[in-house]
Amino acid sequence: MNFKAAYLTIFAAFLTFSCSRSDSDMMETHISGNITVDENLDQSNDNSEIQLLVSFQQSDGEARDTLFYAETDEDGNFSGTAKFENRDLYPVIVSRNQNTFGILNVVFADGDSVSINAQLPNVNQTAEISSEENDAFKTYERIERNFNRVAQYINAGAISEDSVYIELQNWSDLYWQMYEENESTFASDLAGNMSVSILSGWNDSLMVERAEELISSQNKLRSNGRSVMVDYYAETEGLDRAISFLNRVENLSQHRNDKMTIQMDKIELLYDSSRTTEASTQLDQFRESFSDVTLAMEWAENIGYDIEFLAPGSQFPDFSFVTVNGDSVSSESMSGSPFIIEFTRFDNPLYQRQFDRTVAIYQIYSNFGLDIITVPVATNPVMLQAFFDERDMLWDLVQPNSFDAEELIERFNISRVPTRFLVNADGEIIRRYIGEEYQEVVRGLQNITSRN
Repeated sequence: MNFKAAYLTIFAAFLTFSCSRSDSDMMETHISGNITVDENLDQSNDNSEIQLLVSFQQSDGEARDTLFYAETDEDGNFSGTAKFENRDLYPVIVSRNQNTFGILNVVFADGDSVSINAQLPNVNQTAEISSEENDAFKTYERIERNFNRVAQYINAGAISEDSVYIELQNWSDLYWQMYEENESTFASDLAGNMSVSILSGWNDSLMVERAEELISSQNKLRSNGRSVMVDYYAETEGLDRAISFLNRVENLSQHRNDKMTIQMDKIELLYDSSRTTEASTQLDQFRESFSDVTLAMEWAENIGYDIEFLAPGSQFPDFSFVTVNGDSVSSESMSGSPFIIEFTRFDNPLYQRQFDRTVAIYQIYSNFGLDIITVPVATNPVMLQAFFDERDMLWDLVQPNSFDAEELIERFNISRVPTRFLVNADGEIIRRYIGEEYQEVVRGLQNITSRN
């Protein structure tokens, strides 16, 4: 399950401010620098009243916590101290006269001294950010950009299978070198976990070895490192071993945010494995522990609905649609046939990238009786026509706007598109796949082939 992902980025920042601590417990970073105005924009040489701000909206919707605020003097100089709870990447808003000229991502770490120099109006293009932490983060970003380019080639099939293993091993080693050479920095933490996640499925023994080193030195794993370790233990030693691993990491964790996301991992793992009673029990405990976190409660409400109505092994809710050909397709007409039902927008880039994969799945598994139903959400006839101008329509496509979209989104608890359900011939849910999770659908399809 991955609907948690829609909340995680926000959670990392949200918990930083949702439970404030006393000033004596806060981390501090000294920030200074020089922000000037391009003389072609303003020839007065007055660089004063340029504001730098880091703030966060509180859960009550009204109060804001300010982590850092400074104004430049006439020469453009400024200095101040940021106070925060967690080492992380924070957005620094640069503005003047209520006009925002740029947002700079800056690593805040306890005891670090950050220098920021830039020029209005092109703040992001001219910014120079320097400190021990931020210099290390620049190195990490450079490695990340280069790796992403290689990953695109791999995903496009432009690199042979033999070379893929070598490439992934080399990039994992490069990230690990970054981890070792920048010890105790924010970037080192990111790099170590990337090294672990890249090895998944290619060199599992080294993946486990490096993950254990991270746990030993930092008492935690980031979500990407945890995810591959959970998958590994679930596949090789079973669900209980995976849960045991998460319990161990949770017990070592020192931050509330980490404990919360680990509990989310456990609940989703139990849900995906059809252990809904245990998932419900864990969810009740989660609600008690994080009742003060609005976004946590929204996540809990979402997965609570899924546990009750959309869990693997449950009967898929009844449905009835009219296709673009004027035919009807319903839960009754699909009785006895396995199917994938997907809810999407045709202008969604991820769906467009995944379409060829869906075609391949249909061509292979239709031999086992698999049908596919596409339900277009927020799609008009022009968008539909444009999408299929150069694509074949091989399966049932529901007529756009022939259903109540709001009711459908609520009944199937759709928070992101594309969302897909794989349903077996008995009408039971095998699994739901959200976004990138679709790459895991083949495992579910094996349930179909093994029964035919």
